[in-house]
Amino acid sequence: MTHQTKTNPPTLIGEPGWTALDSIEEYSAEPSFVIGDRSSDRFAVKYFVREKDKRLFGKVFFGKGTQGPPGNAHGGSIAAVLDEAMGFSAWVQGHTVVAAKIEIEFFQMLPVNSVVTVEAWVEAVDGRKIRAQGKIYTGETVYSSAEGLFVTIPVEQFGDASHYLHKIKEQMNHR
Repeated sequence: MTHQTKTNPPTLIGEPGWTALDSIEEYSAEPSFVIGDRSSDRFAVKYFVREKDKRLFGKVFFGKGTQGPPGNAHGGSIAAVLDEAMGFSAWVQGHTVVAAKIEIEFFQMLPVNSVVTVEAWVEAVDGRKIRAQGKIYTGETVYSSAEGLFVTIPVEQFGDASHYLHKIKEQMNHR
């Protein structure tokens, strides 16, 4: 039997001009797939909003537990982060959404045990349809980008997590 040591994720901090958002996990009894992982060898995510344009950013640690190709993050783990970030960017703008369609392009392999930036924003709103975009990068290296179609659903369908939307709206209105 091989003994694997867990990697403790690094502390994730934002850039100047970014404001940290509370974790949705503080408002929901059930953990979410991406940010709810507490296993230190998979994901660690901290979200921020850039003050000047209210764009969503996140610092993401892809641990060993996200591995697909040896030494690199699985495309599904990258897709999950982009899905969550794009949806969350809509929540930050006041839209309670779920994904309807997501398209992802992979440009470079993303090494495990890396901290990267995810950036996501709402591109357009047409009634219940919200179009969002996102990308994962470090410096000038873009690992992947995505476009998504999200649809709004009643906030009540999010159960106890609906309190989070109210908290985010309150946080955004006080800026």
